[in-house]
Amino acid sequence: MIEESEVAGSSTLGDGDRVVLTFPARGDLVVLARLVASAISVRVGFDIEELEDLRLAVGELCLLALQGSDARHGDLRLEFTVSSESLDIACTLVGAVPATARRSADGDEADELSEQILAALVDEHGREQEDGSVRAWLRKRRKGPLA
Repeated sequence: MIEESEVAGSSTLGDGDRVVLTFPARGDLVVLARLVASAISVRVGFDIEELEDLRLAVGELCLLALQGSDARHGDLRLEFTVSSESLDIACTLVGAVPATARRSADGDEADELSEQILAALVDEHGREQEDGSVRAWLRKRRKGPLA
């Protein structure tokens, strides 16, 4: 018989733990990132409100990483890193090429909306492009230490 304390101890993530998820860079698969973000949020001790914030924020993070590229052949790579004070999530678009068409005003508006949503949901966030890869990241802090 397994003790409840053994199960609880094995289902938490703590300082220094890291989870990596890689999947094809398709908008319809972003739901996978949201599901994993929810599961990790529970395991690091976030409450239901923080969990919902992170679930939504991860979706926006993925959309930011996809903006301005032809991701048909690329992958999204998410890294969830737990520290004693926060959960850091980075989303990198790898193996895609820049979109050949000029960006429209709609694309800029979508970026701006994603940025506004992230600003409302997390403590810090950003987006960088380097060597053809796009990396978007966020940090969600808690008031107390993570589990």
